[in-house]
Amino acid sequence: MTSQRNNPPPAGQLPRRVIALNTAAFALSFATWVIFGPSSRAIASELHISLASAALLKSTPVLVGSISRIPVGIITDRLGARFMFPALMAVAAAAACAMSLGTSYGQMFAGGCILGLVGATFAVGVQSVSSWTPKSKQGTALGVFGAGNVGTAITTFGLPLLIAAVGWRSGFRTYGAAMILMAVTYGAFVRNAPRTGAPRTFLALVRPLAQSRTWRFGLYYMASFGTFVGMTLVLGDLYIDAYHVKPTTGGLLVTTFTFSASLIRIVGGRLADRHGARRIVRVSLLVAGVALLPACFGPPMAVTLLLVFVAALGLGTAMGATMKYVSEYFPDSVGAVGGIIGALGGVGGFLLPLASNATKTLAGSAFAGFVPTVLLVAIALAVQVAAIRRQRGADLRPEATTIASQPTRVAA
Repeated sequence: MTSQRNNPPPAGQLPRRVIALNTAAFALSFATWVIFGPSSRAIASELHISLASAALLKSTPVLVGSISRIPVGIITDRLGARFMFPALMAVAAAAACAMSLGTSYGQMFAGGCILGLVGATFAVGVQSVSSWTPKSKQGTALGVFGAGNVGTAITTFGLPLLIAAVGWRSGFRTYGAAMILMAVTYGAFVRNAPRTGAPRTFLALVRPLAQSRTWRFGLYYMASFGTFVGMTLVLGDLYIDAYHVKPTTGGLLVTTFTFSASLIRIVGGRLADRHGARRIVRVSLLVAGVALLPACFGPPMAVTLLLVFVAALGLGTAMGATMKYVSEYFPDSVGAVGGIIGALGGVGGFLLPLASNATKTLAGSAFAGFVPTVLLVAIALAVQVAAIRRQRGADLRPEATTIASQPTRVAA
């Protein structure tokens, strides 16, 4: 007999249990994904690793997790999230526990590459949440799920305390144990949404990757999520170098940015449900770009904090709204398309800190680190405006476009 939890929610209602468990699992996965952030210095000191190598160790999981979202999303469309989410968490838990026994840089680097796969849980969660959620509520649901980005704060604040108390090795084992517990919980209570029709072929699943709109959506996510990740990594150095605050104060200020941008994703998704993803993405990116532009010129600290806060609201809203595009235009390939969009966002988060450091060195100013971010946001806005102008004469019926049908709606 089918249990109640296996049944879809009543029409028009959010699948609260599915959303809650996916969000919790994603938050913990995201926290584990950035585990090298607060621990890299302690690891480098104990294992006699150079700071340059430690920086590479810190960024490697982000790059691996971003790129792997593409194949993981495609596989999830075939196998379902109930298998993929716990599997990725179990792999990351094993890597964390293995690294707690590491004695060389090579071992830590290899473990970081494996652990980085947990970053692909984003594509898995997007597929799970959207497949259970009515179309009219998918923006809101994905906004709530995306708020799992606050997992960054778990590691930013919690891991340093854990390292101070028990050391980084025991800290890694604690993360591993938490991941295993969450993987078991997810597998026990989350089911794959009922499928209708015959299973889709691999070719049908990857066909959206050949469409230009997929890459446009990815650019919007790079300008929003990629900027969010990049700023999370560089803001602390900005506050310390430019305003000479203590590292603990800088960390607190960065966390307020992280919380604000993550939680506002819920509002972004809800607004996209009501007003459409295109309008919300455009306005949100415009707000973020306008806020960050004056920050490039070194205003007083209070002004910078205000500008960064406004930018956080814009970026978070754009993140939530962008994912509405995926479920709306590619309902049968959410995993695959969500994977490529998430991958581009993660790659942006990997590249922006490198670009920021380069511009700071060239300009001789810590505030020049904002310049690549402003340029990326401007490019995303220009691409969307150009797409709207090209498609202005297209049919604008309210139904969403699907891969198997004729286009019925402009995707810009």
